[in-house]
Amino acid sequence: MRSFNLFLRNIPALFFSWTISRYILFLFITLVLPYPEGQWLKGDVDLYNFWSKGLVNGIFPINDSMWQYPPLAGVVFAIPQWVLGNALTGFILFMILFDLLILITLLTTGLKRFKLDSDSTSLNGLSGAWFWILWPILMGPLALTRFDVVPTLFALLALVVLSNQKVRPILSGIFLSIGAMVKLWPMLLLVIYPKTVFKKVSISFVSTTVLLLIFMSTWSVGFTNFFNNQSSRGLQVESIAASPYVLAKLFGANVEYPFRYGSLEVQASFANEIGFMLNVLTLIIFLVILVLNYLNKLNYLNLVDKALVVVLISIAFSRVFSPQFWVWVGGLAALALINKETKLKKVIVLLSISAFLTQLLYPGQYVALLSGEFFATMLQLTRVVLFVWALVLGTKLLLKPTRGKVNQYE
Repeated sequence: MRSFNLFLRNIPALFFSWTISRYILFLFITLVLPYPEGQWLKGDVDLYNFWSKGLVNGIFPINDSMWQYPPLAGVVFAIPQWVLGNALTGFILFMILFDLLILITLLTTGLKRFKLDSDSTSLNGLSGAWFWILWPILMGPLALTRFDVVPTLFALLALVVLSNQKVRPILSGIFLSIGAMVKLWPMLLLVIYPKTVFKKVSISFVSTTVLLLIFMSTWSVGFTNFFNNQSSRGLQVESIAASPYVLAKLFGANVEYPFRYGSLEVQASFANEIGFMLNVLTLIIFLVILVLNYLNKLNYLNLVDKALVVVLISIAFSRVFSPQFWVWVGGLAALALINKETKLKKVIVLLSISAFLTQLLYPGQYVALLSGEFFATMLQLTRVVLFVWALVLGTKLLLKPTRGKVNQYE
Protein backbone atom coordinates (compact mmCIF):
# COMPACT_ATOMS: atom_id res chain seq x y z
CA MET A 1 0.00 0.00 0.00
CA ARG A 2 2.83 2.41 0.83
CA SER A 3 4.49 1.79 -2.53
CA PHE A 4 1.16 2.38 -4.30
CA ASN A 5 0.69 5.68 -2.46
CA LEU A 6 4.18 6.72 -3.50
CA PHE A 7 3.35 5.75 -7.09
CA LEU A 8 0.25 7.99 -7.06
CA ARG A 9 2.36 10.93 -5.87
CA ASN A 10 5.02 10.44 -8.52
CA ILE A 11 4.89 12.66 -11.61
CA PRO A 12 6.87 10.29 -13.92
CA ALA A 13 4.46 7.52 -12.89
CA LEU A 14 1.58 9.81 -13.84
CA PHE A 15 2.91 10.38 -17.35
CA PHE A 16 3.85 6.72 -17.73
CA SER A 17 0.26 5.73 -16.87
CA TRP A 18 -1.13 8.30 -19.30
CA THR A 19 1.13 7.01 -22.09
CA ILE A 20 0.18 3.37 -21.56
CA SER A 21 -3.54 4.08 -21.24
CA ARG A 22 -3.67 6.26 -24.35
CA TYR A 23 -1.67 3.74 -26.35
CA ILE A 24 -4.19 1.04 -25.45
CA LEU A 25 -7.09 3.35 -26.37
CA PHE A 26 -5.36 4.07 -29.69
CA LEU A 27 -5.11 0.32 -30.36
CA PHE A 28 -8.85 -0.02 -29.69
CA ILE A 29 -9.64 2.86 -32.04
CA THR A 30 -7.49 1.45 -34.83
CA LEU A 31 -8.98 -2.03 -34.23
CA VAL A 32 -5.59 -3.57 -33.47
CA LEU A 33 -7.26 -4.66 -30.24
CA PRO A 34 -10.87 -5.90 -30.41
CA TYR A 35 -13.60 -3.59 -29.11
CA PRO A 36 -17.37 -4.24 -29.22
CA GLU A 37 -18.68 -2.81 -32.50
CA GLY A 38 -15.37 -0.96 -32.71
CA GLN A 39 -15.84 -0.10 -36.38
CA TRP A 40 -18.31 2.59 -35.29
CA LEU A 41 -15.73 4.44 -33.18
CA LYS A 42 -14.18 6.13 -36.21
CA GLY A 43 -17.42 6.92 -38.02
CA ASP A 44 -17.22 10.62 -37.24
CA VAL A 45 -13.48 10.69 -37.96
CA ASP A 46 -14.23 9.54 -41.51
CA LEU A 47 -16.70 12.41 -41.78
CA TYR A 48 -14.15 14.91 -40.45
CA ASN A 49 -11.69 13.59 -43.03
CA PHE A 50 -14.23 14.15 -45.81
CA TRP A 51 -14.90 17.70 -44.62
CA SER A 52 -11.19 18.47 -44.21
CA LYS A 53 -10.62 18.26 -47.97
CA GLY A 54 -12.61 21.45 -48.42
CA LEU A 55 -11.74 23.03 -45.09
CA VAL A 56 -8.01 23.20 -45.90
CA ASN A 57 -9.07 25.57 -48.68
CA GLY A 58 -11.40 27.55 -46.43
CA ILE A 59 -14.58 25.96 -47.78
CA PHE A 60 -17.08 24.82 -45.16
CA PRO A 61 -19.68 22.12 -45.85
CA ILE A 62 -22.61 23.65 -47.73
CA ASN A 63 -26.10 22.12 -47.72
CA ASP A 64 -24.81 19.39 -45.41
CA SER A 65 -27.25 18.81 -42.54
CA MET A 66 -24.56 17.00 -40.56
CA TRP A 67 -22.46 20.16 -40.19
CA GLN A 68 -23.41 21.28 -36.67
CA TYR A 69 -20.34 23.13 -35.47
CA PRO A 70 -19.13 26.71 -34.94
CA PRO A 71 -16.39 28.10 -37.22
CA LEU A 72 -13.23 27.11 -35.32
CA ALA A 73 -14.29 23.46 -35.44
CA GLY A 74 -13.45 23.69 -39.13
CA VAL A 75 -9.91 24.74 -38.22
CA VAL A 76 -9.64 21.76 -35.84
CA PHE A 77 -10.67 19.38 -38.63
CA ALA A 78 -8.36 21.02 -41.17
CA ILE A 79 -5.14 21.07 -39.10
CA PRO A 80 -4.43 17.29 -39.30
CA GLN A 81 -4.84 17.52 -43.07
CA TRP A 82 -2.59 20.58 -43.25
CA VAL A 83 0.14 19.25 -41.00
CA LEU A 84 0.12 15.51 -41.65
CA GLY A 85 -1.71 15.23 -44.95
CA ASN A 86 -3.91 12.67 -43.21
CA ALA A 87 -7.07 13.64 -41.35
CA LEU A 88 -7.80 10.07 -40.25
CA THR A 89 -4.96 8.90 -38.01
CA GLY A 90 -3.78 12.51 -37.87
CA PHE A 91 -7.02 13.62 -36.23
CA ILE A 92 -6.75 11.01 -33.48
CA LEU A 93 -3.13 11.99 -32.80
CA PHE A 94 -4.22 15.64 -32.70
CA MET A 95 -6.88 14.81 -30.10
CA ILE A 96 -4.33 12.85 -28.04
CA LEU A 97 -2.21 16.02 -28.02
CA PHE A 98 -5.11 18.03 -26.59
CA ASP A 99 -5.75 15.24 -24.13
CA LEU A 100 -2.15 15.63 -22.98
CA LEU A 101 -2.55 19.41 -22.71
CA ILE A 102 -5.55 18.89 -20.44
CA LEU A 103 -3.46 16.57 -18.27
CA ILE A 104 -0.68 19.16 -18.06
CA THR A 105 -3.19 21.89 -17.19
CA LEU A 106 -4.63 19.80 -14.36
CA LEU A 107 -1.16 18.81 -13.17
CA THR A 108 0.24 22.34 -13.05
CA THR A 109 -2.94 23.64 -11.39
CA GLY A 110 -2.78 20.92 -8.75
CA LEU A 111 0.92 21.44 -8.07
CA LYS A 112 0.41 25.17 -7.71
CA ARG A 113 -2.40 24.64 -5.24
CA PHE A 114 -0.34 22.08 -3.30
CA LYS A 115 2.52 24.56 -3.06
CA LEU A 116 0.21 27.29 -1.72
CA ASP A 117 -1.86 25.08 0.62
CA SER A 118 -0.80 21.45 0.89
CA ASP A 119 -3.73 20.57 3.17
CA SER A 120 -6.29 21.50 0.51
CA THR A 121 -5.21 18.88 -2.03
CA SER A 122 -4.94 15.11 -2.33
CA LEU A 123 -2.02 13.08 -3.69
CA ASN A 124 0.30 16.11 -3.49
CA GLY A 125 -1.91 17.97 -5.94
CA LEU A 126 -2.09 15.13 -8.50
CA SER A 127 -5.67 13.98 -7.82
CA GLY A 128 -7.23 15.90 -10.72
CA ALA A 129 -4.61 14.69 -13.18
CA TRP A 130 -5.06 11.07 -12.10
CA PHE A 131 -8.83 11.39 -12.46
CA TRP A 132 -8.38 12.66 -16.00
CA ILE A 133 -6.15 9.70 -16.87
CA LEU A 134 -8.91 7.35 -15.71
CA TRP A 135 -11.79 9.23 -17.33
CA PRO A 136 -11.37 8.13 -20.98
CA ILE A 137 -10.94 4.59 -19.69
CA LEU A 138 -14.34 4.93 -17.99
CA MET A 139 -16.16 6.56 -20.90
CA GLY A 140 -14.27 4.64 -23.58
CA PRO A 141 -12.01 5.36 -26.58
CA LEU A 142 -14.75 7.51 -28.11
CA ALA A 143 -13.19 10.34 -26.07
CA LEU A 144 -10.36 10.48 -28.60
CA THR A 145 -12.41 10.03 -31.78
CA ARG A 146 -14.41 13.22 -31.27
CA PHE A 147 -13.06 16.75 -30.89
CA ASP A 148 -14.58 17.57 -27.49
CA VAL A 149 -11.18 17.57 -25.77
CA VAL A 150 -10.48 20.86 -27.60
CA PRO A 151 -13.27 23.02 -26.12
CA THR A 152 -12.78 21.24 -22.80
CA LEU A 153 -9.15 22.38 -22.66
CA PHE A 154 -10.11 26.01 -23.28
CA ALA A 155 -12.94 25.86 -20.74
CA LEU A 156 -10.50 24.57 -18.11
CA LEU A 157 -7.96 27.25 -18.98
CA ALA A 158 -10.66 29.91 -18.68
CA LEU A 159 -11.41 28.78 -15.14
CA VAL A 160 -7.79 28.23 -14.11
CA VAL A 161 -6.49 31.67 -15.14
CA LEU A 162 -8.92 33.38 -12.77
CA SER A 163 -6.44 32.68 -9.98
CA ASN A 164 -4.17 35.35 -11.49
CA GLN A 165 -5.51 38.70 -10.30
CA LYS A 166 -3.88 40.78 -13.07
CA VAL A 167 -4.83 38.91 -16.22
CA ARG A 168 -7.66 36.64 -15.16
CA PRO A 169 -10.69 38.46 -16.67
CA ILE A 170 -9.09 39.16 -20.04
CA LEU A 171 -7.52 35.74 -20.60
CA SER A 172 -10.53 33.94 -19.21
CA GLY A 173 -12.80 35.67 -21.72
CA ILE A 174 -10.39 34.89 -24.56
CA PHE A 175 -10.22 31.20 -23.66
CA LEU A 176 -14.01 30.96 -23.27
CA SER A 177 -14.48 32.55 -26.69
CA ILE A 178 -12.05 30.17 -28.40
CA GLY A 179 -13.74 27.20 -26.74
CA ALA A 180 -17.21 28.42 -27.72
CA MET A 181 -16.12 28.95 -31.32
CA VAL A 182 -15.13 25.28 -31.45
CA LYS A 183 -18.23 24.00 -29.65
CA LEU A 184 -20.77 26.31 -28.07
CA TRP A 185 -21.01 24.96 -24.53
CA PRO A 186 -18.07 26.86 -22.90
CA MET A 187 -19.97 30.13 -23.31
CA LEU A 188 -22.54 28.82 -20.81
CA LEU A 189 -19.93 29.19 -18.08
CA LEU A 190 -20.32 32.97 -18.31
CA VAL A 191 -23.44 32.76 -16.14
CA ILE A 192 -21.49 31.69 -13.03
CA TYR A 193 -18.59 34.14 -13.10
CA PRO A 194 -18.26 36.34 -10.00
CA LYS A 195 -19.79 39.79 -10.26
CA THR A 196 -16.37 41.35 -9.67
CA VAL A 197 -15.01 40.03 -12.98
CA PHE A 198 -18.15 39.38 -15.02
CA LYS A 199 -18.05 42.65 -16.97
CA LYS A 200 -14.39 42.33 -17.97
CA VAL A 201 -14.74 38.66 -18.88
CA SER A 202 -17.84 39.39 -20.97
CA ILE A 203 -16.17 42.25 -22.84
CA SER A 204 -13.13 40.07 -23.51
CA PHE A 205 -15.37 37.20 -24.63
CA VAL A 206 -17.40 39.34 -27.04
CA SER A 207 -14.34 41.15 -28.43
CA THR A 208 -12.49 37.91 -29.09
CA THR A 209 -15.56 36.35 -30.71
CA VAL A 210 -15.98 39.33 -33.05
CA LEU A 211 -12.30 39.21 -34.05
CA LEU A 212 -12.50 35.47 -34.70
CA LEU A 213 -15.63 35.91 -36.82
CA ILE A 214 -13.93 38.64 -38.85
CA PHE A 215 -10.94 36.38 -39.38
CA MET A 216 -13.14 33.46 -40.43
CA SER A 217 -15.09 35.66 -42.85
CA THR A 218 -11.88 36.63 -44.65
CA TRP A 219 -10.42 33.12 -44.67
CA SER A 220 -13.42 30.96 -45.44
CA VAL A 221 -16.89 30.70 -46.92
CA GLY A 222 -19.98 28.99 -45.53
CA PHE A 223 -18.94 29.01 -41.86
CA THR A 224 -22.39 30.22 -40.72
CA ASN A 225 -24.23 27.19 -42.13
CA PHE A 226 -24.28 25.49 -38.72
CA PHE A 227 -26.90 27.95 -37.38
CA ASN A 228 -29.74 26.53 -39.47
CA ASN A 229 -28.74 22.93 -38.85
CA GLN A 230 -28.54 23.41 -35.08
CA SER A 231 -31.93 25.10 -34.88
CA SER A 232 -33.57 22.33 -36.92
CA ARG A 233 -32.43 19.45 -34.72
CA GLY A 234 -34.98 17.26 -33.00
CA LEU A 235 -34.98 15.10 -29.87
CA GLN A 236 -32.06 12.65 -29.94
CA VAL A 237 -32.70 9.10 -28.71
CA GLU A 238 -29.93 9.36 -26.08
CA SER A 239 -31.20 12.61 -24.55
CA ILE A 240 -32.66 12.72 -21.07
CA ALA A 241 -36.04 13.90 -22.37
CA ALA A 242 -36.25 10.95 -24.79
CA SER A 243 -36.27 8.43 -21.92
CA PRO A 244 -40.09 8.03 -21.87
CA TYR A 245 -39.99 7.14 -25.56
CA VAL A 246 -37.17 4.64 -25.01
CA LEU A 247 -39.21 3.01 -22.24
CA ALA A 248 -42.37 3.06 -24.36
CA LYS A 249 -40.57 1.31 -27.23
CA LEU A 250 -39.53 -1.44 -24.81
CA PHE A 251 -43.22 -2.14 -24.27
CA GLY A 252 -44.03 -2.15 -27.97
CA ALA A 253 -44.97 1.46 -28.69
CA ASN A 254 -44.54 2.73 -32.24
CA VAL A 255 -41.42 4.88 -31.78
CA GLU A 256 -39.07 5.38 -34.71
CA TYR A 257 -35.53 6.81 -34.74
CA PRO A 258 -34.81 8.30 -38.20
CA PHE A 259 -31.34 9.67 -38.94
CA ARG A 260 -31.49 13.46 -39.17
CA TYR A 261 -28.94 16.23 -38.67
CA GLY A 262 -26.16 13.86 -37.71
CA SER A 263 -28.03 11.86 -35.07
CA LEU A 264 -30.89 9.43 -34.55
CA GLU A 265 -33.94 11.43 -33.50
CA VAL A 266 -37.22 10.42 -31.92
CA GLN A 267 -40.16 10.34 -34.30
CA ALA A 268 -43.28 10.06 -32.18
CA SER A 269 -46.13 12.14 -30.77
CA PHE A 270 -45.05 15.42 -29.13
CA ALA A 271 -41.32 14.79 -29.70
CA ASN A 272 -40.87 18.03 -31.66
CA GLU A 273 -42.86 20.00 -29.09
CA ILE A 274 -40.71 18.61 -26.27
CA GLY A 275 -37.58 19.59 -28.18
CA PHE A 276 -38.87 23.15 -28.55
CA MET A 277 -39.80 23.37 -24.87
CA LEU A 278 -36.33 22.19 -23.89
CA ASN A 279 -34.83 25.15 -25.74
CA VAL A 280 -37.19 27.57 -24.00
CA LEU A 281 -36.52 26.05 -20.56
CA THR A 282 -32.76 26.15 -21.11
CA LEU A 283 -32.91 29.86 -21.91
CA ILE A 284 -35.07 30.61 -18.86
CA ILE A 285 -32.98 28.50 -16.48
CA PHE A 286 -29.69 30.05 -17.54
CA LEU A 287 -31.11 33.57 -17.30
CA VAL A 288 -32.23 32.77 -13.75
CA ILE A 289 -28.80 31.36 -12.86
CA LEU A 290 -27.13 34.44 -14.35
CA VAL A 291 -29.28 36.81 -12.29
CA LEU A 292 -28.94 34.83 -9.05
CA ASN A 293 -25.20 34.55 -9.44
CA TYR A 294 -24.83 38.25 -10.26
CA LEU A 295 -26.80 39.05 -7.10
CA ASN A 296 -24.40 36.85 -5.07
CA LYS A 297 -27.12 34.31 -4.26
CA LEU A 298 -25.07 31.30 -5.41
CA ASN A 299 -22.12 31.42 -3.05
CA TYR A 300 -22.20 27.93 -1.53
CA LEU A 301 -20.12 26.38 -4.32
CA ASN A 302 -16.87 27.72 -5.70
CA LEU A 303 -16.49 28.67 -9.35
CA VAL A 304 -15.23 25.28 -10.57
CA ASP A 305 -17.96 23.35 -8.76
CA LYS A 306 -20.57 25.72 -10.18
CA ALA A 307 -19.14 25.23 -13.66
CA LEU A 308 -19.64 21.48 -13.45
CA VAL A 309 -23.22 21.85 -12.20
CA VAL A 310 -24.28 24.30 -14.93
CA VAL A 311 -22.84 21.99 -17.58
CA LEU A 312 -24.90 19.14 -16.11
CA ILE A 313 -27.97 21.38 -16.29
CA SER A 314 -27.25 22.24 -19.92
CA ILE A 315 -26.91 18.56 -20.84
CA ALA A 316 -30.08 17.59 -18.96
CA PHE A 317 -32.17 20.14 -20.86
CA SER A 318 -30.49 19.57 -24.21
CA ARG A 319 -32.19 17.84 -27.13
CA VAL A 320 -28.95 15.89 -27.52
CA PHE A 321 -26.84 13.83 -25.11
CA SER A 322 -24.10 12.37 -27.26
CA PRO A 323 -21.56 10.06 -25.56
CA GLN A 324 -18.76 12.57 -26.20
CA PHE A 325 -20.46 15.09 -23.88
CA TRP A 326 -18.88 13.08 -21.08
CA VAL A 327 -15.53 14.63 -22.04
CA TRP A 328 -16.81 18.00 -20.81
CA VAL A 329 -18.04 16.46 -17.58
CA GLY A 330 -14.79 14.58 -16.97
CA GLY A 331 -12.59 17.61 -17.51
CA LEU A 332 -14.57 19.82 -15.14
CA ALA A 333 -14.86 17.02 -12.56
CA ALA A 334 -11.08 16.55 -12.65
CA LEU A 335 -10.55 20.26 -12.05
CA ALA A 336 -13.02 20.20 -9.16
CA LEU A 337 -11.26 17.23 -7.54
CA ILE A 338 -7.99 19.14 -7.24
CA ASN A 339 -9.68 20.82 -4.29
CA LYS A 340 -9.95 18.20 -1.54
CA GLU A 341 -12.88 20.15 -0.08
CA THR A 342 -15.01 20.03 -3.22
CA LYS A 343 -18.66 19.51 -2.34
CA LEU A 344 -19.35 17.48 -5.47
CA LYS A 345 -17.64 14.18 -4.61
CA LYS A 346 -20.88 12.19 -4.46
CA VAL A 347 -22.05 13.87 -7.65
CA ILE A 348 -18.82 12.88 -9.41
CA VAL A 349 -19.11 9.26 -8.24
CA LEU A 350 -22.61 9.02 -9.72
CA LEU A 351 -21.43 10.63 -12.95
CA SER A 352 -18.51 8.21 -13.19
CA ILE A 353 -20.83 5.21 -12.99
CA SER A 354 -23.15 6.75 -15.57
CA ALA A 355 -20.21 7.41 -17.90
CA PHE A 356 -19.08 3.79 -17.64
CA LEU A 357 -22.59 2.58 -18.50
CA THR A 358 -22.47 4.85 -21.54
CA GLN A 359 -19.38 3.01 -22.76
CA LEU A 360 -21.23 -0.30 -22.38
CA LEU A 361 -24.12 1.15 -24.36
CA TYR A 362 -22.26 2.84 -27.18
CA PRO A 363 -21.29 1.50 -29.57
CA GLY A 364 -21.70 -2.12 -28.44
CA GLN A 365 -25.41 -2.05 -27.53
CA TYR A 366 -26.55 0.91 -29.61
CA VAL A 367 -28.35 -1.07 -32.31
CA ALA A 368 -30.07 -3.10 -29.59
CA LEU A 369 -31.24 0.16 -27.97
CA LEU A 370 -32.73 1.34 -31.25
CA SER A 371 -34.54 -1.99 -31.53
CA GLY A 372 -36.02 -1.63 -28.05
CA GLU A 373 -34.22 -4.64 -26.55
CA PHE A 374 -34.40 -5.06 -22.78
CA PHE A 375 -30.74 -4.99 -21.72
CA ALA A 376 -29.79 -1.99 -23.86
CA THR A 377 -32.90 -0.11 -22.74
CA MET A 378 -32.06 -0.77 -19.09
CA LEU A 379 -28.51 0.48 -19.68
CA GLN A 380 -29.84 3.71 -21.17
CA LEU A 381 -32.43 4.29 -18.45
CA THR A 382 -29.99 3.46 -15.65
CA ARG A 383 -27.38 5.88 -16.93
CA VAL A 384 -30.07 8.55 -17.23
CA VAL A 385 -31.29 7.92 -13.67
CA LEU A 386 -27.74 8.18 -12.33
CA PHE A 387 -27.16 11.37 -14.29
CA VAL A 388 -30.40 12.94 -13.07
CA TRP A 389 -29.58 11.88 -9.50
CA ALA A 390 -26.22 13.63 -9.79
CA LEU A 391 -27.92 16.64 -11.36
CA VAL A 392 -30.43 16.97 -8.52
CA LEU A 393 -27.71 16.73 -5.87
CA GLY A 394 -25.55 19.26 -7.70
CA THR A 395 -28.41 21.70 -8.28
CA LYS A 396 -29.42 21.56 -4.60
CA LEU A 397 -25.86 22.49 -3.66
CA LEU A 398 -25.77 25.24 -6.29
CA LEU A 399 -28.94 26.81 -4.86
CA LYS A 400 -28.11 26.19 -1.21
CA PRO A 401 -28.19 29.48 0.73
CA THR A 402 -25.15 30.48 2.74
CA ARG A 403 -24.31 33.41 4.96
CA GLY A 404 -20.58 33.17 4.44
CA LYS A 405 -18.51 33.25 1.29
CA VAL A 406 -16.34 30.63 -0.32
CA ASN A 407 -13.16 31.29 -2.26
CA GLN A 408 -14.88 31.81 -5.59
CA TYR A 409 -11.83 31.03 -7.70
CA GLU A 410 -10.89 27.59 -6.37
